[in-house]
Amino acid sequence: MDPVSIGGYVVESVLGTGGVGTVYLAHDSATPVALKVSTSGAPPAVVHPNIVPVYEQGTTPDGKHWLAMQYVAGGDADSELRAGRMSPERAVHIIADIARALDYAHAQGVVHGDVKPSNFLLDRDRVLLADFGSRPFAADGMVLTSAAYAAPEMLCGNEVDGRADVYSLGCSLFRLLTGKPPFFDAGSKDEVVQAHLHREPPRPTRFAPWLPAAMNHVIATAMAKDTRLRYPSAGGLAHAADAALHVKD
Repeated sequence: MDPVSIGGYVVESVLGTGGVGTVYLAHDSATPVALKVSTSGAPPAVVHPNIVPVYEQGTTPDGKHWLAMQYVAGGDADSELRAGRMSPERAVHIIADIARALDYAHAQGVVHGDVKPSNFLLDRDRVLLADFGSRPFAADGMVLTSAAYAAPEMLCGNEVDGRADVYSLGCSLFRLLTGKPPFFDAGSKDEVVQAHLHREPPRPTRFAPWLPAAMNHVIATAMAKDTRLRYPSAGGLAHAADAALHVKD
């Protein structure tokens, strides 16, 4: 069977799948790339040291969008967590790197829309945010982002700004600190959505009692239902998390 080629890149294997597309390990000559094929359209061009670089993009004959990105072999934050290699200090460091990427994008008027640990790629001495510019909504208004990390305003189909990413970054911090996504006890996706809309943010010390109590306030602020009560920036959340980690109870 002849190898599959997309945009001149030869597909080797599947790296992951999501609601709107698939990411493949592919290569052009000897250079490996992460090749994403999706229906979500072209992402905006955002260049930053903590954002996965996009090399090239185009459209397949059947109308799907593809883009070739840097292949990061170090895995992602969610995989490291599952492997038992996620200390609170490492979690806060990862959040700080992702916050730099988000604040830069927000300054350009770009919202990520799908901030979650599996999109935090580990590249030696830094963390890179992947899937930038993912559309949070389909044309019919259906939410495309991961419900486990989605801000209430996004789940309601309302217009979103960078504060939605701050909420999702808070959810991601909770996951990396406790090993559980917020509202993991909800029995269905609909119940997860209702929890984000109506339940109080969970307290991380309930599931990770070794954490400083100050971390409860960090999560509560990041996950506030009212966007005006959240940290005004991703960097503000990262700074507060670092400070809370070093508070002596």
